[in-house]
Amino acid sequence: MATNLNVTELDFADIKQNLKNFLKQQSEFNDYDFDGSGLNVLLDVLAYNTHYNALNAHYSLNESFLDSAQIRGNVVTRAKLLGYTPRSVLSPRAQVDIVVNVAAEVGTKPTILELSRGTKLKTVVSGEEFQYVVLETQQATLSAVTANTYQFNDVVISEGSIRELKYRVDNDIENQKFQLSDFDADTSTLRVRVQSNEESSSFDVYTKFESLKDVDSTSKVYYLQENPSGYYEVFFGDGVTGFKPSNNNVVTIDYVTTEGKESNGANSFSMVDNIGGFGTITVTLDTAAAGGVDAETMESIRFNAPLTFIAQNRAVTADDYSAIIKKEFSNIDSISTWGGEDNDPPDYGKVYIAIKPLLADNLTTAEKTDITGAILKGKNVVSITPEIVDTNYTNLELDVAFKYNPNLTDRSSVELQSVVRDTISDYNFNNLNKFDGVFRHSQLTSAIDNSDPSILNTIVRPRMFQSITPVNNATNNFSLSFVAPFYQSGNSTAFILTSSAFKINGVDHFFGDIPISGSTKRTVIVYKIVNLINVTVIPNAGEIDVDKGTMILNNFRPDDTTAIKITVLPNSLDLAPKRDQLISIDNSSVVITPEIDTIAVAGSAGSITYNTTSRFKQ
Repeated sequence: MATNLNVTELDFADIKQNLKNFLKQQSEFNDYDFDGSGLNVLLDVLAYNTHYNALNAHYSLNESFLDSAQIRGNVVTRAKLLGYTPRSVLSPRAQVDIVVNVAAEVGTKPTILELSRGTKLKTVVSGEEFQYVVLETQQATLSAVTANTYQFNDVVISEGSIRELKYRVDNDIENQKFQLSDFDADTSTLRVRVQSNEESSSFDVYTKFESLKDVDSTSKVYYLQENPSGYYEVFFGDGVTGFKPSNNNVVTIDYVTTEGKESNGANSFSMVDNIGGFGTITVTLDTAAAGGVDAETMESIRFNAPLTFIAQNRAVTADDYSAIIKKEFSNIDSISTWGGEDNDPPDYGKVYIAIKPLLADNLTTAEKTDITGAILKGKNVVSITPEIVDTNYTNLELDVAFKYNPNLTDRSSVELQSVVRDTISDYNFNNLNKFDGVFRHSQLTSAIDNSDPSILNTIVRPRMFQSITPVNNATNNFSLSFVAPFYQSGNSTAFILTSSAFKINGVDHFFGDIPISGSTKRTVIVYKIVNLINVTVIPNAGEIDVDKGTMILNNFRPDDTTAIKITVLPNSLDLAPKRDQLISIDNSSVVITPEIDTIAVAGSAGSITYNTTSRFKQ
């Protein structure tokens, strides 16, 4: 008789049944009722105990690995073994110019005025007020021109409040750590200073440890990590790798606590505090607030920690550049990196970086300098020069036609249009606006078909466009690159590109194109319409490379700086960006046409009036 207990089950009911089967096999329990109240309770206890032990062992094993851990503290600990520190919540930052006017002040005016770290400003976003603070102390001298103003230029301000903590060093505590007391601490604003005692007026400023290079027993660096409770904490070197503060030294830590992304986009600020006792202050915006993000999620840690470990804080491959920048720079919605050998045309000795910021279209000059300088300098290969390029946007306008059966919905055609428009917006938000965002035609049509049971089929006709802003009364030169080759019909005289009107000498003009004999390229022309006839005004205003999806526009002098929309038809319904390219659907250029499906409503009789939608816009 088999008397082995099956121990492979994990579910409570299966464990209990295995215990019953095991006991029934024993001669001592031949006549027992295992469903009786007494034995049933005992079996429940045994099954529960076994179930708990199995779950505990299962969870413990899962929590030992980065990929399967579900508790944040365990994910952070596994990432720490890879040398990765999760990013904290980051506050939005803006850049402003501040002018203090002292014309109405009497008495002696100081030669130098100081704008202190922590000076408060305020702004209102969506009806809610937010506080911003100055991050770095600056000084300004009395203007030699007016003798009445102090001007602080390019002042970086951050949303939140300054929090200051003081700790005493106790070397009797092994591995003493100094905890930041706020979950919403922005560690990028962290400042760590050490003084010999409370009466001392001098501080030693410590910098964050980044690399073992040039770090010795005298290096005044601090280490930062997230502890299992979710708080960040600071600790110092051991006297070998980093200077070790002396007993009873006082550690002062200050940082900004923030509400994260809530005030992104703030573009109007006013002073709360005075500066040096003066209150007549003007604040001028340089750069709107951006870069505020929530703390790094567990899934982000799982993804980024191995990549950073592979990079080893050295930028060698294109992926290394991406990993390092994402770790050190916050204002990133999407990033693309590629080597010069993959550029068009090839440019050896360079690595190219394209970044789409969270709110703006492109990075500021200061942000680009920060990335190529403070973040990448010392990490990239000496012979390779990093270059940041602006994002190349290809916008899409869509003609959407769908047929529907009104008997399958209580929505009107107008309401169905709204549902379809929302579906397209969701597709644009979730699938596009990033460097790996491919426009998949069938995916969009399927989403529209599934948005309401009454929609039977959908036709989507995409067209690509970009807008240029010319210089008025001057010769212009533009180079445009789209995400796909252009469609060219068999009729070589038909225009490939169309444009919105722009004025020359007060008359509307347009871009068109004509074929080049023996070539797939085409010459761009500028024409006007006279008596419904196109009259060429500029016979050579650029060139189109149909196969590459590029065009050059030049040799035209418009009257004003009105933006000109350039539209082309792609050769494929699926569109894939390359390198610095990014696709976005322009919601204002989406035309939706609903039509009742006459066959679905009337059967074969309805086929007489059934209309199909043309592949191309007429």
